[in-house]
Amino acid sequence: MGLLNRLFGSAPAPPADRQEPHFSNAGNPENPTTPLSDIASWEDFLGTPGSGQEWMPRVRETTSMACSAVYRCVTLEAGVIAGLPLKIWKQKDNGEREEAARHRLAPLLNVMPYPGRSLTAFSWRELWGLNLLLWGNHYSAIRYDGAARVIGFETFMPWQVQVVRIPSMPGVNFYVCTHLDGRVETVLQEDMLHIPGPGFDGVKGLSRIQSFARGSVGLAQTMEERTGRLHQNAALPSGVMQVPSKMNDTSFRRMKAQIENNYSGVSKWGRTIIVDDGAKYTPFQLSPQDLQTIEARRYQVADISRFFGVPLHLLNETDKTTSWGSGLSENTLAYLIFTLDADLKRIEGELNAKLFLGTPYFVEFDRDGLLSMDPQKAAAVTAQQISSGQLTINESRKKRNLPAVQGGDTVLVNSTNVPLEQQASKKADPQPQRPSPPQKT
Repeated sequence: MGLLNRLFGSAPAPPADRQEPHFSNAGNPENPTTPLSDIASWEDFLGTPGSGQEWMPRVRETTSMACSAVYRCVTLEAGVIAGLPLKIWKQKDNGEREEAARHRLAPLLNVMPYPGRSLTAFSWRELWGLNLLLWGNHYSAIRYDGAARVIGFETFMPWQVQVVRIPSMPGVNFYVCTHLDGRVETVLQEDMLHIPGPGFDGVKGLSRIQSFARGSVGLAQTMEERTGRLHQNAALPSGVMQVPSKMNDTSFRRMKAQIENNYSGVSKWGRTIIVDDGAKYTPFQLSPQDLQTIEARRYQVADISRFFGVPLHLLNETDKTTSWGSGLSENTLAYLIFTLDADLKRIEGELNAKLFLGTPYFVEFDRDGLLSMDPQKAAAVTAQQISSGQLTINESRKKRNLPAVQGGDTVLVNSTNVPLEQQASKKADPQPQRPSPPQKT
């Protein structure tokens, strides 16, 4: 079946097993007629492991989550994206904006993306971060009722969607989606929420694991396996066995069986090895520090954190970073500005383009929600906003779901600082004259 028939035909496709993407055909990234999103094998683009690198395990998006650094980086940002308040605003003609809390799309974005189905809004928005950080793309089809009103969002995993561009319609994406029952559906560009990560062609984002961090994650998994094998199979104390003369086969097999059966394994560490036939055993200790295992694994945590832009202290790694409160606060602020904010803007841009284009409404994450985890800082920021006239008392109370108070709608300002001209123009108050004492007669 041709591509156009598959795109626009009505015949269902043969059932397909659900599986993650794998690359079997060779692509040609140097051919300008082949978009980068259609490269069949990223190994042809990034290079194949050379001789001596056969130890590298096969790294995939799902298996990479077994690495603690990857798991923490991904779940950290995905959880923040899911937990931040996502509000719909209305832009007024005078430039001001007001929150549209009763907009019909607000329950879909904050309660349940598809009413009647099990997925909650928190889990759905968490998928935005998981798919974006691991596979580089998130897809959710927009569903409508008979009146062309949005009634829900149906999520597709990245390996269920193929992005297609037709030469006669440059710059327009078509999404070929394969359902779990094998049905194939073509979704138009304006009916698909596609949140892409960084990429080279503007069509699809690249998998951060497969395309960039594969070597670092593979090395971290190899070091973990190496450490496990060291502790599982090592005979401690290990050492050198010296024999006065050539050992016969019977003595060698007896000594080998004795060591393997009685001294190998975690539960048998530290036992003294007893041998015969004049053999001399000299024990020595080869610690993980001597193997530089700890340093190597610590380096892999730092290397993986670079790919996700997460500071080390958020991964519980503070050996090479500051442990002071102010320093940690600055590192966290840098993460929010230079890493998290960029991904939040990707999501906001896609939602505004597909759901609110041409309307006075727009959606935006409430970044102030990050301060709710730090009550002391939140109180200091709120007090400063009230004293500078940015917020009224009732507006600040509304953010914390507190009732309004009488007189709380008045804008207050700290009058300590006044213009210099106003201070200079003030006249000194005349000193009050004391009454003269009565004169004696």
